Amino acid sequence: MILKKQEKNGKIKAMYSSSTVCASVFDTATRDLTVIFNNGGQYKYTSVELTDYTRFETSDSNGSTFNTYIKKKYTNFEKLDKLDENTIQAILKEINELKTAEEKVSTDGATKSMMEIMATMVANYVSTGKVDNDTLRKLEGKMAAYDKATNPQTTIASEPRKKQYQQYI
Repeated sequence: MILKKQEKNGKIKAMYSSSTVCASVFDTATRDLTVIFNNGGQYKYTSVELTDYTRFETSDSNGSTFNTYIKKKYTNFEKLDKLDENTIQAILKEINELKTAEEKVSTDGATKSMMEIMATMVANYVSTGKVDNDTLRKLEGKMAAYDKATNPQTTIASEPRKKQYQQYI
């Protein structure tokens, strides 16, 4: 699954969340596709059709799609030098950071995070009879993250929410 895509000077660079493929570079002028694997191996495929590249790039399973639409079809390839360890580790680190960031803003992650704070807030209220201000502020932040994840066009105005909860503090 694609995590990042950059188009510049006729080249499309992409990073993937895949168990085998970590990145690719597609030259739209020459139709050369360089595929970089998680182990640092690189292969260059020539004259790749844009439709085949697009299938590969947008697939939920880049490894399977690579095998079906690139590897089997474009048998004239060049094995390039393996990336050095520092370079491949930097790519894999960026991929992990992208995946982590994506998970943080996902609806499921936002919902779970908000519900955990709500559970803490209820437990504190049951034991003390009061709503903790710090927990309430955390909940407001989690609610804002939830609203952003579920509807990026709107934002929460925190002041009206604070007024709603003042009676409990």
